Amino acid sequence: MKRQGKIHYAWWIMVASAAIYAASVGIIVSCAPILYRAVAVDLKVGVSEISLYTSLMYLTITILLPFAGKILNKYDIRYILTVAGIINALAFCLMGTYHSVFPFYISGIALGIGSTFLIYGSIPLIMNNWFKAKVGTSLGIAMAFMGIGGAIFAQITGVLIESIGWRSTYIALGVIVAILILPFTIFVIRSKPEQLNMTPYGAAEVDANVTNVKKAPETGVLKSVAIKSPAFYLVLLFTGLFGLASTVSFHVPNFVQSVGFTAAIAATGVTCITIGQTGGKFLLGAINDKFGIRAALFIGIGGGMIGVVALLISDSFGIGILYAGALLFGIGFSGSTLLPPVVIREVFGGRDYASIYTTIMSASTLGVAIGTTLFSYLYDSTGSYYIVFIIVIALFIITISSSLFSLNWKKKLNY
Repeated sequence: MKRQGKIHYAWWIMVASAAIYAASVGIIVSCAPILYRAVAVDLKVGVSEISLYTSLMYLTITILLPFAGKILNKYDIRYILTVAGIINALAFCLMGTYHSVFPFYISGIALGIGSTFLIYGSIPLIMNNWFKAKVGTSLGIAMAFMGIGGAIFAQITGVLIESIGWRSTYIALGVIVAILILPFTIFVIRSKPEQLNMTPYGAAEVDANVTNVKKAPETGVLKSVAIKSPAFYLVLLFTGLFGLASTVSFHVPNFVQSVGFTAAIAATGVTCITIGQTGGKFLLGAINDKFGIRAALFIGIGGGMIGVVALLISDSFGIGILYAGALLFGIGFSGSTLLPPVVIREVFGGRDYASIYTTIMSASTLGVAIGTTLFSYLYDSTGSYYIVFIIVIALFIITISSSLFSLNWKKKLNY
């Protein structure tokens, strides 16, 4: 095997993964809503007509996600991610050249194709190949850059819109996406350590432990058993509605401006959400580890609900309440990706976790696809986000109820 340097190459894989997340989520997902209003005003269309491209993006991900694993197993991951990075960068750049709504939808589908692999399909697989120790720590650090990237680039996007306009902003952000993704996918990313004649980080320690400790078999139920239980559909409902409720984050910039605040304040609101989202992953993870999943559910979903209420009344109580609400909602938003996997493992165990997880998480991306456009249409038809926020509060109530009921079904699955 090749001699490892002082810094194991696996940590460079983590850095590459962090850059990919910062670009594919921090820019393409988090910054897109900041541009909706400017585009809609210039093209003289409703915000819902523009935000539909994000719905199409997530709908494309929902369709492709079940097939992503087969593609990643068949082809070299670095080539797949390089192509995906080019697709996303180009699709985002081209949005700055469009003069009607329809081409945005084509870009949305293209972004869905690229994001299937950049956001959902590959990074956990690569990290698990490269790390035998500190897998959770390394993946958590990389995933934190979804929020860190969003916090940084939301501010940049707000400034760019006011200084160079939305068209040049799309092009500039698309170029940044390419700069953040392509050097790493071409020169750094490798699927497995064996491709560089290396061993995974922590492999020696794990191998030594395996010789002395007999591995306990995974407990849980098969997917064929899980789908016959009410618990499966309760978790499916919980995950789908949590994804649906989380999409209100896409509308915060437009909401902030609709009640009289500036685009710069809207960008800061998005930054608060992404800070809450980033910190929320660590907070809810710690609460889950120390106090259990029920406490994490109450803190995460409860925080999100209080955040929505604060946003709803912020036009009467000022910027402080606005930013506090955005921060709290960010904590709830973080739970939409962190809590479902924990609930799924808690209810169904680890025996057939990957298969059950993939199926149930498709409900989340479908919820995002629906919510992005549904909430825009409700705003366009009523001229206010009041009904949208009331619906989101109701969704949070159903979400926490369905999750708690599903946890109570665990003992009935007999494993």
